Amino acid sequence: MPPRGRSPADSLIVRHGPIYDHFAHRWCLKAQLPNGAPATTIFDLAPDLRTALIHPAAIPTYSVALVARDTHHLADVCRRSGQSATFTNPGATLTASHTPDGITMTSTAHHQQLTLAYRHHTAAALAIVTAELRDMLPAHHKAAS
Repeated sequence: MPPRGRSPADSLIVRHGPIYDHFAHRWCLKAQLPNGAPATTIFDLAPDLRTALIHPAAIPTYSVALVARDTHHLADVCRRSGQSATFTNPGATLTASHTPDGITMTSTAHHQQLTLAYRHHTAAALAIVTAELRDMLPAHHKAAS
Protein backbone atom coordinates (compact mmCIF):
# COMPACT_ATOMS: atom_id res chain seq x y z
CA MET A 1 0.00 0.00 0.00
CA PRO A 2 1.41 3.43 -0.93
CA PRO A 3 1.98 6.03 1.78
CA ARG A 4 -1.09 8.09 2.62
CA GLY A 5 -1.81 10.71 -0.02
CA ARG A 6 0.43 9.17 -2.67
CA SER A 7 -0.70 7.22 -5.68
CA PRO A 8 0.72 3.74 -6.35
CA ALA A 9 2.64 5.24 -9.29
CA ASP A 10 4.05 8.12 -7.25
CA SER A 11 5.26 5.74 -4.56
CA LEU A 12 7.55 4.01 -7.14
CA ILE A 13 9.60 7.18 -7.71
CA VAL A 14 12.70 7.98 -5.68
CA ARG A 15 13.46 11.72 -5.67
CA HIS A 16 16.73 13.41 -4.69
CA GLY A 17 17.46 17.08 -4.13
CA PRO A 18 20.45 18.93 -5.55
CA ILE A 19 24.02 17.66 -5.33
CA TYR A 20 26.41 20.50 -6.11
CA ASP A 21 27.95 20.22 -9.61
CA HIS A 22 26.24 16.87 -10.28
CA PHE A 23 22.51 17.57 -10.64
CA ALA A 24 19.85 20.05 -9.61
CA HIS A 25 17.32 17.27 -9.08
CA ARG A 26 17.27 13.51 -9.62
CA TRP A 27 14.53 10.93 -10.08
CA CYS A 28 15.07 7.16 -10.06
CA LEU A 29 12.55 4.66 -11.38
CA LYS A 30 12.78 0.91 -11.93
CA ALA A 31 11.86 -0.58 -15.28
CA GLN A 32 12.03 -4.15 -16.56
CA LEU A 33 14.64 -5.59 -18.88
CA PRO A 34 13.42 -8.07 -21.53
CA ASN A 35 14.40 -10.98 -19.23
CA GLY A 36 12.17 -9.55 -16.46
CA ALA A 37 15.03 -8.31 -14.29
CA PRO A 38 14.64 -4.83 -12.79
CA ALA A 39 16.83 -1.95 -13.98
CA THR A 40 16.88 1.56 -12.52
CA THR A 41 16.74 4.50 -14.88
CA ILE A 42 18.11 7.78 -13.55
CA PHE A 43 16.68 11.12 -14.70
CA ASP A 44 18.78 14.17 -13.83
CA LEU A 45 18.09 17.86 -14.19
CA ALA A 46 21.53 19.31 -14.98
CA PRO A 47 22.94 21.96 -12.61
CA ASP A 48 22.52 24.61 -15.35
CA LEU A 49 18.74 23.87 -15.42
CA ARG A 50 18.84 23.67 -19.23
CA THR A 51 19.38 19.98 -19.84
CA ALA A 52 17.79 16.72 -18.75
CA LEU A 53 20.07 13.71 -18.59
CA ILE A 54 18.60 10.23 -18.87
CA HIS A 55 20.69 7.25 -17.83
CA PRO A 56 18.83 4.06 -18.88
CA ALA A 57 19.54 1.19 -16.48
CA ALA A 58 22.06 3.59 -14.86
CA ILE A 59 24.55 2.69 -17.61
CA PRO A 60 26.45 5.78 -18.84
CA THR A 61 27.02 4.22 -22.29
CA TYR A 62 23.30 4.66 -23.05
CA SER A 63 22.89 8.12 -21.50
CA VAL A 64 21.33 10.92 -23.52
CA ALA A 65 20.99 14.65 -22.89
CA LEU A 66 17.73 16.36 -23.76
CA VAL A 67 17.14 20.08 -24.19
CA ALA A 68 13.90 21.65 -22.96
CA ARG A 69 12.04 21.04 -26.26
CA ASP A 70 12.99 17.34 -26.21
CA THR A 71 12.04 17.00 -22.53
CA HIS A 72 8.64 18.50 -23.31
CA HIS A 73 8.19 16.05 -26.21
CA LEU A 74 9.20 13.06 -24.04
CA ALA A 75 6.69 14.11 -21.36
CA ASP A 76 3.96 14.24 -24.04
CA VAL A 77 4.86 10.75 -25.30
CA CYS A 78 4.76 9.35 -21.76
CA ARG A 79 1.37 10.94 -21.12
CA ARG A 80 -0.46 9.75 -24.26
CA SER A 81 -0.66 6.28 -25.77
CA GLY A 82 0.01 5.89 -29.49
CA GLN A 83 2.99 8.23 -29.55
CA SER A 84 6.70 7.73 -30.00
CA ALA A 85 9.78 9.90 -30.27
CA THR A 86 13.47 9.42 -30.96
CA PHE A 87 16.22 11.57 -29.45
CA THR A 88 19.74 11.41 -30.83
CA ASN A 89 23.00 12.48 -29.21
CA PRO A 90 26.49 11.82 -30.54
CA GLY A 91 27.00 8.12 -29.87
CA ALA A 92 23.57 7.34 -28.37
CA THR A 93 19.93 7.27 -29.42
CA LEU A 94 16.86 6.95 -27.20
CA THR A 95 13.46 5.95 -28.59
CA ALA A 96 10.37 6.12 -26.38
CA SER A 97 7.16 4.41 -27.54
CA HIS A 98 3.85 4.48 -25.69
CA THR A 99 1.41 1.70 -26.53
CA PRO A 100 -1.67 0.46 -24.67
CA ASP A 101 0.62 -2.14 -23.02
CA GLY A 102 2.96 0.49 -21.55
CA ILE A 103 6.00 2.55 -22.42
CA THR A 104 9.16 1.14 -23.93
CA MET A 105 12.46 3.02 -23.97
CA THR A 106 15.11 1.64 -26.29
CA SER A 107 18.64 3.02 -26.14
CA THR A 108 21.24 2.30 -28.77
CA ALA A 109 24.95 3.03 -28.41
CA HIS A 110 27.99 1.57 -30.12
CA HIS A 111 25.86 -0.98 -32.02
CA GLN A 112 24.38 -2.33 -28.77
CA GLN A 113 20.79 -1.97 -27.70
CA LEU A 114 19.11 -1.78 -24.31
CA THR A 115 15.32 -2.02 -24.01
CA LEU A 116 13.41 -1.11 -20.86
CA ALA A 117 9.68 -1.62 -20.31
CA TYR A 118 7.46 0.46 -18.05
CA ARG A 119 4.04 -1.11 -17.49
CA HIS A 120 0.96 -0.36 -15.38
CA HIS A 121 1.91 1.80 -12.36
CA THR A 122 5.49 2.05 -13.59
CA ALA A 123 4.32 3.62 -16.87
CA ALA A 124 2.21 6.09 -14.88
CA ALA A 125 5.27 6.83 -12.71
CA LEU A 126 7.35 7.50 -15.84
CA ALA A 127 4.73 10.01 -16.99
CA ILE A 128 4.98 11.71 -13.57
CA VAL A 129 8.79 11.82 -13.66
CA THR A 130 8.97 13.26 -17.18
CA ALA A 131 6.29 15.86 -16.38
CA GLU A 132 8.10 16.92 -13.19
CA LEU A 133 11.37 17.13 -15.08
CA ARG A 134 9.75 19.24 -17.80
CA ASP A 135 8.10 21.50 -15.21
CA MET A 136 11.37 22.13 -13.33
CA LEU A 137 12.98 23.74 -16.36
CA PRO A 138 12.84 27.55 -16.01
CA ALA A 139 10.10 29.15 -18.09
CA HIS A 140 12.55 30.94 -20.42
CA HIS A 141 14.02 27.57 -21.40
CA LYS A 142 10.71 25.83 -22.14
CA ALA A 143 9.57 25.34 -25.70
CA ALA A 144 6.29 26.93 -26.70
CA SER A 145 3.38 24.50 -26.78
